[in-house]
Amino acid sequence: MKNSFTFKFMILFLSIGIGISSTNTMCAQQNMKYGMLTFNKAVNISGKQRMLSQKMAKSYLYLVENPSDAKAKRDLLTSKIIFEKQNGIIRQNSGYKLTKDRLTKVDKIWIEFKKLIESTPNYDNAKKIIDLNTDLLKATNDVVSAVIVESKGANKSDDNLLEDESLGESDLELKKMINMAGRQRMLSQRLALYYFANQTTLKTKNSESMLGNVFNEIDGAITMLLISNFNNEKIDEKLGVAMTKWENVKNNKEKLMNQGFKPSEMYQISNDLTKAFNAVTGLYEKVKI
Repeated sequence: MKNSFTFKFMILFLSIGIGISSTNTMCAQQNMKYGMLTFNKAVNISGKQRMLSQKMAKSYLYLVENPSDAKAKRDLLTSKIIFEKQNGIIRQNSGYKLTKDRLTKVDKIWIEFKKLIESTPNYDNAKKIIDLNTDLLKATNDVVSAVIVESKGANKSDDNLLEDESLGESDLELKKMINMAGRQRMLSQRLALYYFANQTTLKTKNSESMLGNVFNEIDGAITMLLISNFNNEKIDEKLGVAMTKWENVKNNKEKLMNQGFKPSEMYQISNDLTKAFNAVTGLYEKVKI
């Protein structure tokens, strides 16, 4: 009888243990998701919001002196629509106070920014956009950081998110790489934004230094992308495309800093660079750890 009881107890104990293990595994799998998205996708999408903030500002500044450019008008309109839509997607898929609080800050700045970009392009509002765009950029960048923090401890309370170490080191490094590559898209648009802000009619005491800072940041980040441990044949190929486009700018830095490019040429350069870095970012998003 004693042996029979012991055997039944062991079976019950093992069954409970297996049940707990299965539940933990299911929770872990669920916690790898950002709502209906993967965390890698969420980092990519939230990063695109930074780029769109700069693309809208760039398009508006360009339209001040090129009001009949249909493509720039279309870019401004579609960027505004996509920005609002993606902000909703990020909010709907987050269950964390940290991320939602930062999205609320984006929304507050967006109200004023949206009014400016919806106005008929003029110099007064262009100058206000030059002043405000960095605030919107910082707010959207803070959302990206919050999403990465959220991925570090998706099964923890908000209070413990910043201290949580549950995400594997490699997985966290990958998200940082997605973030870095995605930031290059934003910088590609910001480069043209401050190229236009550096023209005589809009120039401030900071315009030239801002343009130079963006140039240096793009160039420095390319080196970091090239030595990433996550690179594969496809990523190397797309990085090569992005580097070729960047070298055309880098080799003409003096032209860049002295308004040597035609406005339409600079506008297209920024879009081509953004497209190239977007392809790289998309490939990092798909890397499996």
